[in-house]
Amino acid sequence: MSEEVVLRMGVPVLNEDGHEVGTLEKLVFSETERKITELVVRDLASLKRIMISQVRSIFPHSITLARHGTLETLPVFDPTEFEEVPTWFFPPGYQIEIGSLVTLKPADIREMGEDAACSRREFMARTTAVVAGLIGISLVVPIGGYVLAAAKTKISDHWVPLSVSINQLPMDSPVSHTFRAVSVSGWMRVPVERTVWLIRHSSPEDPMSLPADEKLGLDSELEKQFSTPLLTVLSPICPHLGCSPQWIDDRKRFICPCHHSIYELNGNRVSGPAPRPMDSLPVKVGKDGDISILYEQFAIGIPKKVRLA
Repeated sequence: MSEEVVLRMGVPVLNEDGHEVGTLEKLVFSETERKITELVVRDLASLKRIMISQVRSIFPHSITLARHGTLETLPVFDPTEFEEVPTWFFPPGYQIEIGSLVTLKPADIREMGEDAACSRREFMARTTAVVAGLIGISLVVPIGGYVLAAAKTKISDHWVPLSVSINQLPMDSPVSHTFRAVSVSGWMRVPVERTVWLIRHSSPEDPMSLPADEKLGLDSELEKQFSTPLLTVLSPICPHLGCSPQWIDDRKRFICPCHHSIYELNGNRVSGPAPRPMDSLPVKVGKDGDISILYEQFAIGIPKKVRLA
């Protein structure tokens, strides 16, 4: 696309015969396809959804559809099922007004509402825990000793050396690093693949060299002991609902694509529903620049860092 397409709210929308059938109200953005898929047009009766494939031409002062007649037969736009898309997700090649781009809310929130959806998740989690507990009780007698021993196993600290040196990392630019580790749960040891964000800092005096959770006093003594202003290691798990925030370089922010929690370079939450900053992890940097980390997992959806593994 050589020139930007200007999409102004309120411009007239014309049918193929040149008759005005409404005005442009919103644009529907598909997060999976990463593009605008529908127009929302206000006619005399309501708001209607029009597929972008039914648009013949777009000009700054008018839009022409590739269809005859009115919009009466088109589906109605329900604003309660949609949420606003932040500006940093706006697709390239368009001039779009702030607040005009919307996308579908997650399915459970659309169907039950946000409070009910959260309550449903909590109910399902509790139900699963109860069922798991009943199954566990049924196994106590035949394998009681085995289960009790595993249950008493404390969370152990497994330092993992990474196959990257701090000297190989760029300054002040997060790098997603994947490594192999072993997940330990009771007697079980399972090979897994993990990912962390590595951030090498150009200056210890830079405020971004201090992880936000450490600054807020959320870190444990272990995390405080093994930290360095030269390098921050952030968990890839969003503390809201466990999604995966991504670093958007031109915005200089971590952005979670699921519910739009936004974080700074040091994990500080800028906006969104996340209850705390991104979780920093213990790290050791050797004299030759080799990096070792302690991969921890924390409870999501709560303000405190509660370690689970």
